[in-house]
Amino acid sequence: MQYRKSLKNLLFKHYKLYPRMQIQDMVKLIYQNEFAGGHLIANEINSLKRLQEECRTLRQRSEDREIPPGSVFEDIGNGLCRLHLAMLQWVDIDLATINRFFINTSNSVCGSIQNFEAKLEVFKQCCKNKLLPYPIDEVEAYLHDCQSQGYPPVRHSKIYRDSYSPAYRIVKAEYRDYFEAFCKIDALIKSKDIVLVAIDGNCGAGKSTLAGLLSAVYDCNVFHMDHFFLRPELKTEDRLKEVGGNIDYVRFQQEVVAGLQSRREFQYQIYDCTQMALGQYVSVLPKQLNIIEGVYSMHPSLISNYDLKIFLHIEEKEQRLRIQKRNGTFMQNRFFSEWIPLENQYFKEMKIREQSDLVFRR
Repeated sequence: MQYRKSLKNLLFKHYKLYPRMQIQDMVKLIYQNEFAGGHLIANEINSLKRLQEECRTLRQRSEDREIPPGSVFEDIGNGLCRLHLAMLQWVDIDLATINRFFINTSNSVCGSIQNFEAKLEVFKQCCKNKLLPYPIDEVEAYLHDCQSQGYPPVRHSKIYRDSYSPAYRIVKAEYRDYFEAFCKIDALIKSKDIVLVAIDGNCGAGKSTLAGLLSAVYDCNVFHMDHFFLRPELKTEDRLKEVGGNIDYVRFQQEVVAGLQSRREFQYQIYDCTQMALGQYVSVLPKQLNIIEGVYSMHPSLISNYDLKIFLHIEEKEQRLRIQKRNGTFMQNRFFSEWIPLENQYFKEMKIREQSDLVFRR
């Protein structure tokens, strides 16, 4: 199976990087690959205090020995990473954000004993075939002991701790993928009373997913440009010829942008595509951080409102696969015959990607 090959490659990679890894360090790596931190985080405040103290201790240690800047993240497979705390002293990001990465990951990754045992078998097979230098009898004895105890979380060995001084948190790889965006947002939050972030880009590139990722870390509002498609009565011939004209950018400016700038509670209506009319009212209390996601969010009439502009790009082949999986073949054909050509024209003529602060390619 594919996961066997990827797991073997992961074990070999880590052994090459950390040749003093012991059996229990290998098991810990596999445990984290399956279960992440392996426990729920019930108290966010206490978790943050531990993180702050650990980082403070690391900074004090670095005064005695130089820690060269390096990668903040290290892949451990299964969509997870180790986020190395020592590297954070070279990165401008709030520790509360890092703590949210950790908590969200720990509280959402479950794993299973069945999968864990299957992965341990891969490790055992590597040892049997002498692809890894651990005596198989010692490996089997250690794993038998772990099983008899119900597979408790594993600590790093003393040799590993003394050799590599591990200090990290297990987080989802998607936080690594968009790490630069989190750093930019943290900097803006420190300097501005109200922050508006736009996420524009290709259909299927993950705009809604990124907005959800941000909203799970920050206390923020999220607005969707899909709620502001043009109503039938506004679809004049001239308007439909206009690049980017199929979005009601006037209503978005008047209802959402003006509402946020007022610093007072406001309402807007969601455009219902099935009824082709304005429907549900949404009440909004302005927050410091506000995310606007969707194609046309960076329309020329709106772009000057934003403090951070993010563009998500996806190649057409992958785009087709994602839309088919999400919407089915019939709707995929409609997307590529009707809507995506209009979006691409908007990106090209309005130079949306070129005006963006951050561009992420999927």
